[in-house]
Amino acid sequence: MERIRVQVPATSANCGPGFDCLGLALNLYNIFTFEAEPKSNRFTYTFTGFGADLLEKEDPKTNLIGIAMEQVFAKAQEPIQYGHITSDTLIPPSRGLGSSSTAIVGGLLLANELISKPLTKEELLVIANRMEGHPDNVAPAIYGNLCCATGLKDRVLNTVIPVPETLHFAVVVPEVLVSTEYARSVLPNHVPFKEAVQNVSHASLFVTSLITKQLNNLTVALEDNLHVPYRKTLIPHCDEVFTVAKEKGAYGATISGSGSTLIAYADKAHVEAVAAAMGQVFTDHGIANKTYTLEADTVGASRV
Repeated sequence: MERIRVQVPATSANCGPGFDCLGLALNLYNIFTFEAEPKSNRFTYTFTGFGADLLEKEDPKTNLIGIAMEQVFAKAQEPIQYGHITSDTLIPPSRGLGSSSTAIVGGLLLANELISKPLTKEELLVIANRMEGHPDNVAPAIYGNLCCATGLKDRVLNTVIPVPETLHFAVVVPEVLVSTEYARSVLPNHVPFKEAVQNVSHASLFVTSLITKQLNNLTVALEDNLHVPYRKTLIPHCDEVFTVAKEKGAYGATISGSGSTLIAYADKAHVEAVAAAMGQVFTDHGIANKTYTLEADTVGASRV
């Protein structure tokens, strides 16, 4: 029986000022495997890695991997092929690194390998955006690199910007849970016009600085007025982590997605020291954490 195995990268949404439109793919992966069971009428699951014990207790009918697979079969107008799915979670879940998006995209890719006429990435992105609600995590999960995406009624406009090879990422994941729903609830209904204008300039500077490789601009371009000032109150010692990241040589730092993960942008020479210093802040305050030094994923979700 053929086994289909795919990997989907972690994603860091918002990238500072690009709220709900910018997202970055990172070279940390969740891996999903499918084995067809022709006589079965449902998906079954095995979970390993982060959160496996919790995932095992959830209703299989609500699992995003299976739901995404069903969406592809429906779009292709082909019968659902049921089987066993193994999910190996290497990305910390519910921490702002796009773990739920990897489940959606992983399911889409698995099913796409099974249908007679595979869907395009554009078609997969439409389904993923419909399931996720906004494209800043799912677009880079599918395409890799930095994505700028906006969802329309029946399509998603997306551009892919290559990330300079010299740009690295120091990531700290504290044992602090911030749900996406709660992180959205603390956001204001209105922001001052001047702050909104500044965000437009910073988001534009962020994208163009990556294109032109003027990475020193990121010190300013990563600053945000729309979500970081409000969400950082949910993450203990957030400002202190941002400060030490810059002191150790990072261009700048921000919240990854809705948190609690914090991410600093740095060059190769400084990234290890930046990550260690960020983690040490939480350690000094008695908060368990895990640090990573990562690069951009440039391929996106793929069969392996």
